[in-house]
Amino acid sequence: MTKDEIHQRFVDQLALELETITTAAQASFDTATDEEHHAEGKYDTFSLEASYLARGQAKRVEELRTAVERMQQLPLRAFTDGDPIVLGALVRMRAENGETRTVFLGPSAGGEELEIEGESIVIVTSRSPLGSSILGKTLGESFGIKLGPIAQTFTITSVE
Repeated sequence: MTKDEIHQRFVDQLALELETITTAAQASFDTATDEEHHAEGKYDTFSLEASYLARGQAKRVEELRTAVERMQQLPLRAFTDGDPIVLGALVRMRAENGETRTVFLGPSAGGEELEIEGESIVIVTSRSPLGSSILGKTLGESFGIKLGPIAQTFTITSVE
């Protein structure tokens, strides 16, 4: 699968999440503002709790809307062997222990994951520890990073 197709799959996945959370947010808002759910006493907090949920979901809607827009506007380019890694790069790397990782360096939506042809591809942002470690590196370069309690050294094996 090409980098352009992978990028489009991420955009589609985020758009579907946006649609789902938008529907849920609207349902929460409707519940919170429904006359049937107004408090009947000082201990009846259903409406208040529903409004907190609606507010949180509305915030997530905005985050996803921004993520979709930023991913759609992300310029994709081809990389040559000496080009530094920038946003829009699809990077494969191998750890000293043989573990491999594939990441898409995106402007937002860090942590989103796709499984394509048996390969797990995760969006990392330049603000994440892994993203900031690979930003500016080139094919063949190695770098060290602490992921959780374990320090690892990765070598960049492919940049698209």
